[in-house]
Amino acid sequence: MSNTNNTPQLLPYENRWQPGIAAVIKSVYDEYDLTWDPVDYHRDLYTIRETYIDTGGFFSALVLDGDVIGTVSALDRGADAEIERLYLLKGQRGHGYGRLMVEYFLDWARARGHMKAIAWSDKRFNDAHEMYRRMGFTVIGDRVLDDPDESPEWGFELVLDPSREPML
Repeated sequence: MSNTNNTPQLLPYENRWQPGIAAVIKSVYDEYDLTWDPVDYHRDLYTIRETYIDTGGFFSALVLDGDVIGTVSALDRGADAEIERLYLLKGQRGHGYGRLMVEYFLDWARARGHMKAIAWSDKRFNDAHEMYRRMGFTVIGDRVLDDPDESPEWGFELVLDPSREPML
C-alpha cells in the first residue's frame, strides 16, 4: 500500500500488520532501555485479535508508505474505556500523530457510550504525558506495573462529554 502524499493512515488491525506493530513497540522499549518480554508481558502483541478485538476493543496501526510507524488500541472496561499500546516511532513524534491516535480512541469510546477515558503511561514517557494534559486528561494516580522492570506509571483520566458527536 503506497501513500504518495506522505500522510499516515490509521488502519484497523490485520494480521499483516502484526510484525510491524511488535517492531514499533520493541523500538520504544529499546529506546528507553526497557525489557522486551514476548513470552509473558508482551504476549498480547501476538494475540491481538483475541486480546483486543474479540473482547470488544480495537487495535489499529498507523501506517506510512506500507510501514507501521505507530500503534493504538483500547479495552472496554465497562463504564470506562482504556487506551492501550499507544506507541510511535521516535522519528515520527512531534507531527500530531499521537494526538490523531488518541482522538480516534476518544471517538471510539464516545461512540460506545463510555463515561471516562483512562490512560496509564510509564513515568519516563514525558511527551505522552504532556499530550494527555493538553488534551484535557488529568492525573488520577500512579502505580507500579507487574512487568519485568517494575515500571512506575502515571494514570490519566478524561471525563467524556456524551453530547460531543464522535467523528468515526
